[in-house]
Amino acid sequence: MANWQHRDEGKKISKSVIASKSTPELTDAKKFLKGLLELRKSEKLTKTYIDGTKNAIAYTERDKVFVDFRFDGTSTGRLSCASYNAQKAMGVSFHTLPRETKNNIRSLFKAPGDWAFIAADYAAMELRVLSHIAKEGNMQLAFNQGADLHTYTARLLFNKEDITKSERQIAKTVSFLIVYGGGAFNLSETMGIPLKRAEKIIKDYENVYPGIFSYMEFVNEFIRKNGYAYTIFGRKRNLPDVYSRDRSVVNRALRQGLNFTIQSSASDILLTSLLGASQRFKEAGLQARPVATVHDSIEIVCPKEEVKDALTILYDEMVNYPMIKKIFNIHFDVPLAIDAEVGKSFGDGKEVHFNNGIPVL
Repeated sequence: MANWQHRDEGKKISKSVIASKSTPELTDAKKFLKGLLELRKSEKLTKTYIDGTKNAIAYTERDKVFVDFRFDGTSTGRLSCASYNAQKAMGVSFHTLPRETKNNIRSLFKAPGDWAFIAADYAAMELRVLSHIAKEGNMQLAFNQGADLHTYTARLLFNKEDITKSERQIAKTVSFLIVYGGGAFNLSETMGIPLKRAEKIIKDYENVYPGIFSYMEFVNEFIRKNGYAYTIFGRKRNLPDVYSRDRSVVNRALRQGLNFTIQSSASDILLTSLLGASQRFKEAGLQARPVATVHDSIEIVCPKEEVKDALTILYDEMVNYPMIKKIFNIHFDVPLAIDAEVGKSFGDGKEVHFNNGIPVL
């Protein structure tokens, strides 16, 4: 016990203890720590989602949760979400529901009666948007060929055909780090690789996708000169911190601006598609209706007999984006794609494939 009473000594012995041969004490310690982590995870799930859902239901006195979606809740234009509760009691946010747990929290939210729950999620949405606005030819080629982008990127980065899971994960990580203003240090920390290797990967990534880095430079220069960023839909975000004397504040504003041009554009694509689908459901005389949006996905409920028609409309609006073409006259250089699921609840959906825009059920 004495060794663990001193923080510095604990740091010194931690590596040697872990590297040593397994002992009954070490095995017990690992079991204890694993159990403690599971306990904390369960407590968070219970307090945040189970209790929140109970409170939301109790407030409405009905077996339903009413959520409040707000357009002004984020700086990027994405919808924010919380349970509607005028008394500000604890509710639940659809946006933070975990995807995978032993007891799937999402399965608590079911379609009414014998209706179906449909979720359609844009695939690699922000990277598709980035490849379009940055005019990055190599990345556009991957999307236009229907390739798995992260495997495609890894093959170019590591200059070989057979890619390991770890190499694909590195490629995926660096793509999103670049989008959100990260660098070699972040990649090194995230993937647990030496800093020098991370620096080389970032440099190789720039050689693979030079258009992205040119676009980043353009955005930075524009923000420095004009004090705001804008999206392909014309949405603007003022960034007065770019004129700060504090370099860290300036860099943060530049990262926010770059992120805004991508994430806000993706959000506007989703919301316009949601509006188009909603209108077409009504025009077709369907009872299908949206119940939520979660990041880059649209969730709807409908009678089981309407599933095929509802999915067909949803696919057309999200993938072919007729409303965006009509209102904004925007035609993307890469195809948009969705992953769709149908089930009884938010958490038990089965994957649906499409054949020329028609769902195969």
